[in-house]
Formats: sequence, structure tokens, C-alpha cells
Amino acid sequence: MKKTVNFNGEKIKVNFEAANQTRVVDRMDGIRIADAHGTRDYKINDKFYKVQWVMKYNKTHSTQLHFEGFTCGDSEKKMIEHIISKYGL
Repeated sequence: MKKTVNFNGEKIKVNFEAANQTRVVDRMDGIRIADAHGTRDYKINDKFYKVQWVMKYNKTHSTQLHFEGFTCGDSEKKMIEHIISKYGL
């Protein structure tokens, strides 16, 4: 799948796939998953990067993505922009 991201002030399209997700349930709230964490492999232009994610429940579910000191919400676009700004295309 192609994603349009900003790189050096320009909009570019990169090949992107998310695969190989792992999930560990930390806490259950009745029959629902309340807290969980895991990893997901991001394939950006045929290179793989392991991104960690954390999901928490406090009246609503919220997800955060983590990669080498960078944290954002659940926006794959922001995470891809950070990875290509750090490692290039």
C-alpha cells in the first residue's frame, strides 16, 4: 500500500505494510481487554522496523506508538515520517 508522507518539505509516496503483530494482554476489564502492549513490524520501502505499541483503557481506548525514543499517538503517518527522517529512504 502506498502512503503519502512529508519528507524534507515535500509530499512523497512510500511503500508501506504493517505485519507480524504481537500482543500481550496486561489487564482485563470484565470480558474486554483494558491494557495491552506489543510490537508490529513496519515495512517501509522494503526495509523492516520494529515499532512498539501500548493500548490503555480509561473510559476510552488510547493507543501510543514508540520507536527509539519517539512517541506519538496511533498515527502511522507520523511514525513513518519519523522513521524516514531518521534513516532516510
